[in-house]
Amino acid sequence: MRLTGIIFLALLFCSALSFVTEPVWSLAASGKNCGVMEKKTVIYHSKKAMLRAWAELRKADPGLELNPPPVDFRKQMLVACYAGSQCNGLRADSVWIGEGILHIRLLRLSIKAGCHNAALLVTPWVWLKVNRVGWNVLKEQEKLEIRECD
Repeated sequence: MRLTGIIFLALLFCSALSFVTEPVWSLAASGKNCGVMEKKTVIYHSKKAMLRAWAELRKADPGLELNPPPVDFRKQMLVACYAGSQCNGLRADSVWIGEGILHIRLLRLSIKAGCHNAALLVTPWVWLKVNRVGWNVLKEQEKLEIRECD
C-alpha cells in the first residue's frame, strides 16, 4: 500500500511538471534598423532559417555581430518581432501562456511631438528565445508608449 502511494505521488509530481504555464523566454537580440517595412512576427524553427534572417538584418544594419545569438532549436524557437514602420523603438514588455497561446506584449516607443529627437525614426526589431513547451499558437499585442522629452 505504501509503495502504491509513493508511485502515485511520483506520477502526480511528474505530471505537474509537464504543464508549463509560464514560458521560459529571453531576449536574444534587438536592433534599430531591420529594413522590414511591414509589421510582422515570424517564428524560426531552425538554425538555417535563423541564419538567412540574420543575413538580411545585417544588410540593413552592417554593425550587427557577424553571427546571430545562439539558440538551441531542440528546446527553443526564435520569435522575431518587426515593428514594420518607423518609430523610436520596440521592446518586449511581457510574455505569457494562456490556453495554449503564447502571448507577447510589445511596447512601441514614441517620443512626444515637439521634442528635438522626435524625428529620429528607425525600423526596430526584437528576437526572443522561447521554449517549445505549452503553446502552439502565437498572439502578439502592442502598446504605444509615448515618452517625454529628455
